[in-house]
Amino acid sequence: MSDEPIDVRTALARSSGVRVEVGRAGIVHVLVGPITLHLDRDACEELTTTLARAMVRLAQTQPRATPPGLRLVRDGKTTATSRRPS
Repeated sequence: MSDEPIDVRTALARSSGVRVEVGRAGIVHVLVGPITLHLDRDACEELTTTLARAMVRLAQTQPRATPPGLRLVRDGKTTATSRRPS
């Protein structure tokens, strides 16, 4: 058994299938289903920017037939209430 202390993580954000936490050493942990990414802050910022650009391009080239539903979010937790935009 290691003498190294267990990393204490602080929740930054969550949704129904994704959770983002930061550890004491500044490592960002992105949990998506069965996969966890452990990223330093610079890598996480680069991933976030790249994903945002990809999603904008996807929306421009392959728009959704219907817009995504809206969810009320309170204290970082998604409530059961959802509604399609009018």
